[in-house]
Amino acid sequence: MQVGGRFSMNAYDNFSNNKLREEIKALRARIETASETVFMRMLHELQVYQMELELQNRELRETQHELEETRDRYTDLYDFAPLAYFTFDAHGTIHDLNLAGASLLGREKPGLLGESFVNYIARHNRSNFLAYLRDCVSSKGIASSEFELELPDGKSIKVQAARVAAQSISGKVDACRMAFVEVTEHRIAELKLRLTSKVLENTLEGIMLTDAQQRIIAVNPAFLKSTGYNSDEIIGYTPALLKSGHHDEAFYREMNASFKENDGWQGEIWNKRKNGEVFQEWANIKVIRKNDGEVDCYIGIFSDISNQEAMKQRLKELAYYDELTGLANRSLLYDRLQHALAQSKRGNSLMAVLFIDLDYLNEIDDKHGLAARDNVLKEVAARLSYSIREGDTLSRLGGDEFVVILINIDDIAIPAQIAERMVKALERPVFMDNIELHVKASIGISISPNDGDEVTVLLKNADTALYSAKVQGGNNYQYYEPAMSR
Repeated sequence: MQVGGRFSMNAYDNFSNNKLREEIKALRARIETASETVFMRMLHELQVYQMELELQNRELRETQHELEETRDRYTDLYDFAPLAYFTFDAHGTIHDLNLAGASLLGREKPGLLGESFVNYIARHNRSNFLAYLRDCVSSKGIASSEFELELPDGKSIKVQAARVAAQSISGKVDACRMAFVEVTEHRIAELKLRLTSKVLENTLEGIMLTDAQQRIIAVNPAFLKSTGYNSDEIIGYTPALLKSGHHDEAFYREMNASFKENDGWQGEIWNKRKNGEVFQEWANIKVIRKNDGEVDCYIGIFSDISNQEAMKQRLKELAYYDELTGLANRSLLYDRLQHALAQSKRGNSLMAVLFIDLDYLNEIDDKHGLAARDNVLKEVAARLSYSIREGDTLSRLGGDEFVVILINIDDIAIPAQIAERMVKALERPVFMDNIELHVKASIGISISPNDGDEVTVLLKNADTALYSAKVQGGNNYQYYEPAMSR
C-alpha cells in the first residue's frame, strides 16, 4: 500500500502471517503480468521485499519467544526437579546445580557455585569419585556409582550418581552433568517393603485386603492355602464368597455396625473352603481410613482355629478319659462322684460305688505280652459298659481296676444285679489270634449314705468289700459291712 509516495507496513499489522504470505504471492503475480514502467515495477518489488522482511521479522520474533518459553520451562524443570543435578568440570568444580542439589548438600545455591564438590565426598571415596568424574567428562562412564557424602552438619549419607550428559564449557566438552539420589532412605524403605512382603508370605495367619467396597484386592499365601482358592478365583470378589451359611444376617449387621463404631471387629466366624468344607476361624478385621475419615480399605487377619478346637477336645479327652479304653479316668471319676453325692443328698436317694479288680490279667501279660493284655482290657471295658444302666458311670482307675457309680437307686438289690451281670459277662473267654484268654472279676460294693457320704470313704469301703470277695476265691461280689473294717 502506498501512502504519500511511500509504502507503509502499518497497513499489514492486522494481517496474520498466512494472510501476509497470500498478499506477497498476489503482488508477485501482478508484477509478472502487469505492463508497467520499469520504475513502477521496481516500486512494487520494493513493496514485496518490505512485506517479506516484515514476515521474516515476525517469524524471528515468534521463534525467539518460543525459545524463551522453552528455556523458561527447562529452567523450571531443572531447578525444581526432585533429583539433585550438578554440572562439574574435570576437577569437580561446581559450575551449575539445581535447588535439589543445594538441598542435598544443605547449602544455599549461590554459595556452592565455583566450590569443589570433592570436599563433600567422604575421604575413602574421593579417589573413586575423581576417576568416575574423568570417565564421565570423556563420555566413557555412563554407569551409575555410589558414594558417601559428608555434609556440613556432620551427617553422612549415601548417594547414587549417574552421568546425564556431557556439558560444554568455554566452547569445548570438558565437563558433565550428573544426577544424584540419596539411597539411604530409599534402601530402608525398600528393605521395609521386602521384609513386609516376606512376613506376609510366611505368616501362618491368612491375610486379606479389600477396598472400601469390600472387594478383595490382595491375599497372602496362607489365606489361599486355608480357603483352597487361588488368586484369580478370589481377587475382585467380596468375602461373601466364603459364607458358610452358619451365621444369620443379624451377625453380619452387627459386624458392619462395629466397623462404623469401632473401626474394626474381632471374633469367631465360620467360613467355607472352596471344596465346601466349613471351618472355624478367629478373625481380626481393621478399618483403614483416609485423612478425611472416609474408608480407604479393610484388612483382615484370619487364624484357622479348627485344629485348635480339635486339640482342645483332645486335651480334654486326655485329661478326663483313659486313653486305652476311652472310659472316664480317675480325675473325671472323682468329679462325677462329688456330683452324684450332692445329687443323692438333695434328692434323699441312694447311690452305690462298685470297685472292680480283674483276676489273671498279670498272667496274660507275662505269657502273651502287653498287646494281649491291652486287648483284653479293651474287651473288658466294652463288656462292663454293656452291663450298667444309662446314666451310670464306668471308669478305669488304672491297671486292672475299674469303678462304677450307680445313681438313683430305689432298691438296694440293684447293685448286686449289676455286679452279677458283670461277673457273668467276664466269664466268657476273650479270643486273640485264635488264642483263648480268660479273666475273672472280683467286685466290692458300698452304698451311700449307709456306708459313707464322702468320696474317699465310699471308695475305701468298696475296696474293703472287694478284698473280702477276693478272699472268698474271687469271681464274685460282696457288699461292704462295718465288720470288714475291724
